[in-house]
Amino acid sequence: MRTIEQVRIMKKILLQELKQLPQTNQLGYSNESDRQRLQSWIVDLTRIEHSGAINDQESEIGLWFKDDCWNYLCDYDMMVEEFKEYEEILRLTAQFKV
Repeated sequence: MRTIEQVRIMKKILLQELKQLPQTNQLGYSNESDRQRLQSWIVDLTRIEHSGAINDQESEIGLWFKDDCWNYLCDYDMMVEEFKEYEEILRLTAQFKV
């Protein structure tokens, strides 16, 4: 099970993704379905954040919250981990160059 702090982090990431999502993709097709999917994930995360409970155990958010990752939300988790590693590498590099 995820912690409420992990829920807040994921919600923050998804809100940022939603803000950066263009109206159309590179092929000129609408990103509306992606926008709706992000919005529904954000709503679900907000419910979990406030109630501490999952409404739908088998939803994408429910599975992610239970740490049963097989959906797109796992990609966001991997990006967060990679970013943390990248930040650490930059910090260490800066220390050695000083």
